[in-house]
Amino acid sequence: MPETRFFQSVQLSELTLRVANLAQVQAFYEDVLGFARVGPAGGGTVRLAPPGGPLTLLVLEAAPEAPARPRGSAGLFHVAFLYPDRAALARALQRVLELDVPIGSADHGVSEAIYLYDPEGNGIELYADRPPEAWPPRGDDGQVTMFTEALDLPPLLTLARQPGPLLPGTTRIGHVHLSVADLAHAERFYAGALGFTVTQRSYPGALFAGRDGYHHHLAANIWRSRQPAIPGALGLAEFTIRVSQRAEFADVTTRLNSAGYIRHQGDDTAVAEDDDGIVVRLSHG
Repeated sequence: MPETRFFQSVQLSELTLRVANLAQVQAFYEDVLGFARVGPAGGGTVRLAPPGGPLTLLVLEAAPEAPARPRGSAGLFHVAFLYPDRAALARALQRVLELDVPIGSADHGVSEAIYLYDPEGNGIELYADRPPEAWPPRGDDGQVTMFTEALDLPPLLTLARQPGPLLPGTTRIGHVHLSVADLAHAERFYAGALGFTVTQRSYPGALFAGRDGYHHHLAANIWRSRQPAIPGALGLAEFTIRVSQRAEFADVTTRLNSAGYIRHQGDDTAVAEDDDGIVVRLSHG
């Protein structure tokens, strides 16, 4: 079971994707990954959650006339779904292999990860954390030690024989990884304004940030992006960060307002836009 203490003060949810073919993308998340629709269909929007889960994790918006996301522009690198244990990750891995979905994989020390794309090229990570006591020792600077090595798939797949649902209700968005045009700008927004702590800056071309002792809730890289997001393009429209404490919500929105990032604000929600045009919705509760 994931360490819930890492998600007590913030939760990530409602990552919204603009898609050209809603039926095809919806079928992928439901049939391949096991998501279930929340609420009635209609209106060109589909909300998806793990069956029995408490939060909507994905929102799909039909946008057949939207321009394609230009190559090299900021946006989603991947949304990472955190499974409650290795057996659940193994069942997901077995499912995508049975359906011949192309995948990549990696051992990051803190976690084991499977990588794939949905039918419109939106990046997805499926992962399970190792117990925190098994994470690699932190560096002398106190930062998390994460790396990328080959993942030994056969031992993981043996766990797929354990019974359980394809997508457990406790699956959550563990982190959101963004493509950005400038790491310094990303740090100013996600660490300086939103208040996340940089947990690793030594990985070439990338920055990782988290809180409450987690290895990262947010990541940004410049591996294949050098220009801002294109408004209204296919792909990432926004994602939500839920802040549990009202006092912190007030502090965060004050910082965002002072830095000029707020686009809209209500009593319990605020919509901000980073320097690359990536939209983040803040909510309280």
